[in-house]
Amino acid sequence: MSSELVTLAQRYVLESRIAGGGMASVWRARDEVLARTVAIKILHPHLSEDDQFLERFRREALAAARLTHPNIVSIYDTGTEKDAALSSDQHFIVMEYCDSGTLAGLQKDGPMEPERVIAIAGDICGALGYAHRSGIIHRDIKPANVLITQDGVLKVADFGIAKAAFGSGDITTTGSILGTVTYLSPEQVRGDEPDARSDLYSLGILIYELLAGRPPFVEDSHIAIALKHVNGEPPSLGSLSARIPRGLDVAVMRALAKEPGERYESAEEMSSALGSTAPGSSTTLLARPRGSVAPTRASESGPPLKRRAAALSQTRNLIPVAIVVALAIALGIFLPILFDSPNEGEANRGGGGNGNPGVGRAGALSVEAAHDLDPPPGDGEEHAEDVSSAFDGDADTYWETESYAGDLGKPGVGLVFDLGDGAEVDRVRVVTTAPGLDFEVRAGDEDTADADGFQSVDAAESAAEETDFDIEPIEARYWLVWVTGLPEGGKALLNEVQFFGS
Repeated sequence: MSSELVTLAQRYVLESRIAGGGMASVWRARDEVLARTVAIKILHPHLSEDDQFLERFRREALAAARLTHPNIVSIYDTGTEKDAALSSDQHFIVMEYCDSGTLAGLQKDGPMEPERVIAIAGDICGALGYAHRSGIIHRDIKPANVLITQDGVLKVADFGIAKAAFGSGDITTTGSILGTVTYLSPEQVRGDEPDARSDLYSLGILIYELLAGRPPFVEDSHIAIALKHVNGEPPSLGSLSARIPRGLDVAVMRALAKEPGERYESAEEMSSALGSTAPGSSTTLLARPRGSVAPTRASESGPPLKRRAAALSQTRNLIPVAIVVALAIALGIFLPILFDSPNEGEANRGGGGNGNPGVGRAGALSVEAAHDLDPPPGDGEEHAEDVSSAFDGDADTYWETESYAGDLGKPGVGLVFDLGDGAEVDRVRVVTTAPGLDFEVRAGDEDTADADGFQSVDAAESAAEETDFDIEPIEARYWLVWVTGLPEGGKALLNEVQFFGS
């Protein structure tokens, strides 16, 4: 959709697209009636044709709109645009606009200090506790769903919306949940109905990732990660970093218990347990809104309050996942199949473990962090909120550039990937669902703000959907995929960028 002169409900003027996923695109817009900036989530056209989904979507949106809490994104309005100029009816939700990105964006700086993580977790616990008492389960707690205001206040978004995605039993219809399998609870993987404790498990994964700099389960495919949720044990946080207090390690591991009954009974209990591990007073490095309470120690009185078009790509609903998990547990024969390295012929065809091009290849290196790069004459930002979609293991999600008329009008724009110290790369794979772009792969030992600070390794012109660069082994921590030419349509998409080596 072009944002030029598009107005919804005769009052919301679309200004720029700021995010996108399997269910909807999110736009910054101007409310001409109340003279304020808002965020508008517009359902993708194919979902607008599903009457049952639309009914669930409206029902959950209305339920979420009743939530009023300083750490929950407010919902202002919903509607349907029937303007004849649009290709199809546009169903949308109008929300509070948070202009400082998401918690996912903060992760690019690496592991956070425990005090800061405890403060962040307390805010999220406050939001979850309030929603749970109102009978609403989030179902999709992930860093990308925790927004940040200009004042540094955390706001949890998309309460209840995930339930609409699950309602049909066909999660690939929306693609909103299983692309974030990293944060799914074991019971969600099995296809069981989640409850408040499922949200706490997902929050435990999020906290673990903030403390360790990576999630507890990192595998080559969604199925492998799902199996780990059901029967794998995460490494203790203490084994990854000596700076993490043992008490905090224990508190997080309780949230990650496989059985819901072994987790915290409530978000308030979890907040109290986390707060009691803080050395001295908790240092809040993000602003706390009026009305929210810092995590309390166990001895203190009063109740403590304080994640592209993603899907399990070859999984049509939760039943196949449950079957795979059950067989793996009962027979013990599928794990070797999932984790064995593909033979060379399979690798050359890009046969990943989840059926996506380039996903699940043996020898894949982990990306510790990534960020967008848009130096002058660019404006310094290019859909930073979607960067993680370019290395989330799912080729159905993507990072995209802005739309340009004609050419870029600048030397390039791209993504910088941090592979950590000691990474040696001998193959780079780039997957796009918008073939025809020109791009370069560059490497460097430092993360510079100038693309010329990276050494050119290889390049592709009018690239196909999948491009493999076999290169002489290069030891470099930072890698830049630098888009220099756009495909037809004036917008470049990077669905997956993978690095292979040792």
